[in-house]
Amino acid sequence: MRLLREPTLHFFVLAAALLAAQRCVAGDGRTIVITPALEADLVRRYQDQMGSAPTSAQASAYIASWKTNEALYREALREGLDRDDPTVRSVLISKMRERALLQTRVPEPTEAELEQYLARHRDQFETPLSYEHEYVVFPKGEPGAAANRAKVEGQLRAGATPASLGLRSTAANVDRERIEQTFGPEAADKIVHLPLGQWQELETSDRLVLVKLTGVSGGLPPPEALHARLVAAYKGEKQQQAVEKATRAIAARYRFEEKSP
Repeated sequence: MRLLREPTLHFFVLAAALLAAQRCVAGDGRTIVITPALEADLVRRYQDQMGSAPTSAQASAYIASWKTNEALYREALREGLDRDDPTVRSVLISKMRERALLQTRVPEPTEAELEQYLARHRDQFETPLSYEHEYVVFPKGEPGAAANRAKVEGQLRAGATPASLGLRSTAANVDRERIEQTFGPEAADKIVHLPLGQWQELETSDRLVLVKLTGVSGGLPPPEALHARLVAAYKGEKQQQAVEKATRAIAARYRFEEKSP
């Protein structure tokens, strides 16, 4: 009778009653319910992985393996390994961001929106222009340089090549800055605007030059390719903005308290 009046006994009896009540309402935390629907889903997973339906023995072994893994997973959660392991923590954070991304729906952009996007991010789509050209130099200090250049120009325009005329030519495929370094700003401005495939006369402070612009590469991609890239980049940016908004909303549900040491 004295034992029945002990407060300690009363405490343990009450705790046991509460635990029993909790399990009746919420179920045992270590109880894993295997329903027919779950077993069918596991069999489908096996078939998806192996490419064929499992035999009865294979299905039983697969389900048994799943039970073990599920128990290990739940026990890891009970022990807080998802909070203490940086790798697991990173995976769960990524999963939350992926869920937010899957829930994001971005409408097709209008042409005006794409033009505005291109104006803000042109450097992401445009490559530096490169000018492929060939030139022959006639130093001004040589006698008859002007007449010689005029004669050669006529021959080149008629279909001859510098090599067939015994002349040394230089071929280059460089940007405008390199052309300026070779010929100076004024001549470079003329070269980059020359019609393709035609020999033209140019002059620098110390040289007479014949130049032929053979090709220009770089700049923006062709319209069709550019449009596809713009749409993908535009949607990607909007999706990222939506994900960041969703993650900030989740973070706003929590209160962060800073405690002094």
